Amino acid sequence: MSSNPPNILFLTNSELGQGNVSLAVAEEFLVHGEFHVHIASFKPLAASVEELNRRCPSIHPALFHEIDSPCMEDLAIRSHVGLIHHRPGIIGTAEGFQKVNRAMSSWKPSEYTRAYQRCLDILKMIQPVVVVLDPLLHVGLDACQHLTSRLVVLWPVPPKDIVILNQPNARVLWHYPMMGSGYSYPLPWTSILPNMYLVLRAAISMSTRNPPERPSSMNKDEGKSPFPLKNAYSKESLHLTPAFPQMDFPLHIPSNVISCGPILRRHPSLSEVDPEMQAWLTQKTILISLGSHVRPSETVALEMAKAIRVVLNKNTQLRVLWKLRYDWQESAAFRKVLESFIHDGSVMIVPWIQAEIISVLETGKIAVYVHHGGANSYFEACKVGAPQVILPQWLDTYDCATRVEWLGIGVHGSRKSAPGIEATEFATAMDKVICDEKIHFKSAAIRDLCKTTEGRILAHDKIAEFAR
Repeated sequence: MSSNPPNILFLTNSELGQGNVSLAVAEEFLVHGEFHVHIASFKPLAASVEELNRRCPSIHPALFHEIDSPCMEDLAIRSHVGLIHHRPGIIGTAEGFQKVNRAMSSWKPSEYTRAYQRCLDILKMIQPVVVVLDPLLHVGLDACQHLTSRLVVLWPVPPKDIVILNQPNARVLWHYPMMGSGYSYPLPWTSILPNMYLVLRAAISMSTRNPPERPSSMNKDEGKSPFPLKNAYSKESLHLTPAFPQMDFPLHIPSNVISCGPILRRHPSLSEVDPEMQAWLTQKTILISLGSHVRPSETVALEMAKAIRVVLNKNTQLRVLWKLRYDWQESAAFRKVLESFIHDGSVMIVPWIQAEIISVLETGKIAVYVHHGGANSYFEACKVGAPQVILPQWLDTYDCATRVEWLGIGVHGSRKSAPGIEATEFATAMDKVICDEKIHFKSAAIRDLCKTTEGRILAHDKIAEFAR
């Protein structure tokens, strides 16, 4: 090992939906020690980098470089957008993109300029042999393109979101469902015109939004495409995805897009982190976890509780582990629905799961994984072969619901009620996934495919090879 290893820079958003894949691969570089790891992001990620260094002691610990600017969560709060829940279909999808537009428009020109300059300064100071970029950090992409940095784009999403604009015969318009639309795949002929409208409307509205003011060092050709339609794909860069082609819709995938398999962080077992939960998890269980940002209303929580009661009455050997960010103990109506199941130990409700979700899934006791359709949740389920019920809430989560049904590894659990949840529909979806042997078989086949690689290790190897 060199005493003065070359530098590698990870440029990522601080939200863990994007940052986790960067942290997973960065940790692999710390383990190998052949590069000096630098991570640049917004302030909220600093604690995760400190924790990464504690988990993986190294002669050259990872160095964190703060980008002094609001992160995406800050922008959403400041613009009063909150979560971007929206209905599927034309009206709802348009509303979803309007919310994203409004959040990103709250990024003040001076803030963008400061963040852009900070990224330039970091790149010039570190002089990395390669930059590993989160494609949604478009200010980082701008800086890398300005300095023509050697670039690996580390995508946290399946290939569709990478190469959709590169598909032949303008298939983005008529063949693939628009993100957030909730349309099925392949697109039925009745959905083609609405899909075209949504694609064109999103493109026009995003491209005509006034961009932040440019630093004086940037010429007219170096303008910034607006989030989130900035196309980070290029033929010159290496692109890594956590999905195999068999885990997405049929696509033409260029040779510089490499499928690594699920890119997950190293994690201790459930028994190490939460032995009490491990001791409880002795029977086949439905795991319900709608992500860290979803806080259901009492109405939604009640509908879910009613669905759980129906399923447990039919399947008396099943249990339910529910991560619920709602004060159910203060609701007499909620307690009335599930109190007997809670008392007999059939249902465990917790506001937070201490262990990583993948640690729970790897126990082998999860018969069904109910989640909101986030990419991390999807890849974790695929990794262990857990059949899925998707309760989509916004944009890409609707794609996930369509994807699992197309692949035959799960069910859309709220097609008629999304982004809400209706008890009968949800219960029917869980019943189908519990009983459908084809879903279990196809989920197991995806699990076996994921066993052929360890995503973070293959990503490390491809990046290291690209850097040489």
